[in-house]
Amino acid sequence: MSSVSRLQRWFRLMLSCTVLALLPSLACAQASAGQPKKLAHPTTAALASKKGKIAIPGAQLYYEETGRGAPVVLLHGHSFDRRMWDPQVVELARHYRVIRYDMRGYGLSSVPVEGQQFLHADDLYQLLQALHISKAHLVGVSLGGFVAVDFMALHPENVLSVVSCSGSIYPRPGPEEPITEAEIARRRTEIAQLQARGTAAFKSQWLKSLLKSSGPDSVRSAPLLRQMVQDWSMWQPLHVEPRVLLGHSLVPRLQAHPVQVPLLLLAGARESAARQQDNETLKKLVPGAQVAVVPNAGHVANLDNPAAFTQAVLQFLATL
Repeated sequence: MSSVSRLQRWFRLMLSCTVLALLPSLACAQASAGQPKKLAHPTTAALASKKGKIAIPGAQLYYEETGRGAPVVLLHGHSFDRRMWDPQVVELARHYRVIRYDMRGYGLSSVPVEGQQFLHADDLYQLLQALHISKAHLVGVSLGGFVAVDFMALHPENVLSVVSCSGSIYPRPGPEEPITEAEIARRRTEIAQLQARGTAAFKSQWLKSLLKSSGPDSVRSAPLLRQMVQDWSMWQPLHVEPRVLLGHSLVPRLQAHPVQVPLLLLAGARESAARQQDNETLKKLVPGAQVAVVPNAGHVANLDNPAAFTQAVLQFLATL
């Protein structure tokens, strides 16, 4: 066979392979051309995730981000960290861009510096700015609920909605009431007593109180609660903590500067009467606010009854 014939045969072979390789793509293109395009619902495996630390004035905040859509920021409770949202992240991330982070003094974020004033709501504002988020839905439990409500009062223009569970009106002094020398002395005594007793004993008693205030199925939430409390640095009870919440100044602020933000106030069915009354009080201050109860749940409702809590949040967000 001449070299020319061999070259022609090789060329025909390569051309046939190329056409065969293109056939599936051409078939798919023709099929899609005759049908309307559908947006595939992303599976959890396909959701892009980000994590890391963001520098803000005075601290670094650790955060994790999952999903796409309108931003939903999850705010954890005292002595906990971002992991308390493990039961909710997957489902919420099917519909939203979910951000959960460790507040200053918790988890993998920086601990505060004693004597330096800050607000958790201001830290949240700095975090949103760093993530280029102008508005977000906020979902908080306990301490996280207080922070979400504080943020709503301070930065309503940056809020799409708020879900606050077991954390609406914090019944303590705010930053407008400076810490007195007598208060500092009292705290030093309490800290010395705690240190003498031992941190392990303190955590054991704290965990018992959490489980006591939990729902009837607390056996499900106990392992995660125990792990988070065990990992907790205990910076707050071991130091003179600054006024990190608006506290007593929240209600006067809302009265002087009314906000119109979609607000859902949740409480576990076994939550204290005082917490439930705080929800009713705050409801009167925010037009259109809703109050609801999470069945079979206590103070940490998102862990006591994850399915009911998640459903309540998703249904509320869907109405917006």
